[in-house]
Amino acid sequence: MGSEDLKRQAIRAHIVGLITRLENWVKDQKKFMDELQKYGDYIVTQDRLSLLLSAQAMLYYIERTLKDFESWLNNPMITSIMPIDMLKELEERLRDIAIEFVKLDIDHTSKYVDILKKMENENEIPDILRLYIEQRGGIVPQRGGQQGEQGEVPRFM
Repeated sequence: MGSEDLKRQAIRAHIVGLITRLENWVKDQKKFMDELQKYGDYIVTQDRLSLLLSAQAMLYYIERTLKDFESWLNNPMITSIMPIDMLKELEERLRDIAIEFVKLDIDHTSKYVDILKKMENENEIPDILRLYIEQRGGIVPQRGGQQGEQGEVPRFM
């Protein structure tokens, strides 16, 4: 067997190994997706802390998948053989997901703003906010402002 045949054989072996790894990845992702879907039935009956921890876990799972996807797309061994139609479809679907995710952020934040406005109108002060202000020494940013005497205030505080 010549050196060209050995190279071809090595390339084919690598491709077969890659196919096996990718098929296992898809199988594992499908299993994980099924577990998440089943978990949805359970979590809706849980308390506030469980829901909060679950939401944080969902963000972690999204982040993990995004990092893996980014690594995938940064690999020229992978992307160099992707047809342009596959890349177009991927970009479009990812853009749709990004738009939906930003919509979720807007909707969630807007609902939270409505809650705060209602509390303000009814002169209610949440205990957690009272403790936060007391710990900061009573320095509160001016209404509509983002900066107090002690420096930058995160948008969510």
